[in-house]
Amino acid sequence: MSVPKLLYIGHLEPGQTSLMRMRALERHNINVLGVNARELLNRQNWLERRISSSLEVGPVIRQLNRAVCDAAQELRPSVIWFDKQELIRPSTARRLKDLGATLVYYTPDPYFAQPWKQTRMMSSSMQYFDLFITPKSYELDEYAKLGKQVLYMPLGFCDQIHTPRQVPEASRVDVGFIGSWEPRREHFMTQIVEQGSTAHIWGYGWDHVVDGRWSLRREARLRRLNNGRATTIQINAHLADIITSHEIYGDTYAECLSRSRISLGLLRTTLYPDQHTTRTFEIPACGSMLLAERTDEHKSFFEEGREADFFSSDEEMIDKVRFYSNNPEARDRIARNGRERCLNSGYSYFERLKPALSHLGLI
Repeated sequence: MSVPKLLYIGHLEPGQTSLMRMRALERHNINVLGVNARELLNRQNWLERRISSSLEVGPVIRQLNRAVCDAAQELRPSVIWFDKQELIRPSTARRLKDLGATLVYYTPDPYFAQPWKQTRMMSSSMQYFDLFITPKSYELDEYAKLGKQVLYMPLGFCDQIHTPRQVPEASRVDVGFIGSWEPRREHFMTQIVEQGSTAHIWGYGWDHVVDGRWSLRREARLRRLNNGRATTIQINAHLADIITSHEIYGDTYAECLSRSRISLGLLRTTLYPDQHTTRTFEIPACGSMLLAERTDEHKSFFEEGREADFFSSDEEMIDKVRFYSNNPEARDRIARNGRERCLNSGYSYFERLKPALSHLGLI
């Protein structure tokens, strides 16, 4: 029996979830050829990326589309999987269809609810795709309007990376949060520090909280993260000393989760109605206790009070942080149960991909 061939286009750099999903596909005995879109996009500086993505023109976009066509011509795959890509031209998608490939579009992010992620070229290219896969239950109807097949695939974790790590006890904190800045996230973390818990924040877009400096780039970034609203740029004295203001990936990411006795699973409800994120699974997979916002999807993934815990208000969050900080046995028991649930319920990317691969006839 011949090994199926799949062409995979994504951000294939260490620590990227796109690469984690591609590696999981390879473990299903599939011949995968990857095209690293991030490598091409990184040839531009920040301003060039903003201009090319806004105008949807430029040499990098041409190079990306050419690289995809050349790779498809070389591999002759039965399936071409686009992971988190919005710069694929309709002419490229049509050419790939002419090669006889099944086109799959997947993104871990919202597409329709996040206007800045949408592009005219991708919206026009969607007519050529055969299957759409999304972890956003609230966008299923929008994908269905395209008249193509749609699969709901929740987010997950990488069982080869997201594992408990040995970290010095002195480096551990009561509460940790990994994620980009947002006003309500800053509010939550400020309350936690004010009530006396040790804490740390790792993530993109927090630098203005540390130094209070204004720049045009920061202003544009913060407006996007704050749903288009203006943001007062100033130092937050409660948080400035506990922030690592850049994205972290891979082993470093897993180590930071392992440093956090409790990890917050905060959603982006001001931008779109998210019900879960990758952190929903990465946190317990790394042995930290998940304390997340209470949603129907969170409650379906983990038993409340046994495998994770949830909150619906500032007061409930603070009460639970205080309780679990003072009751380490209960906290650690929930952390262990949460990790077991991740392993036993198939929340890894390797397991998550099985329904899609079965649908595509690849397993």
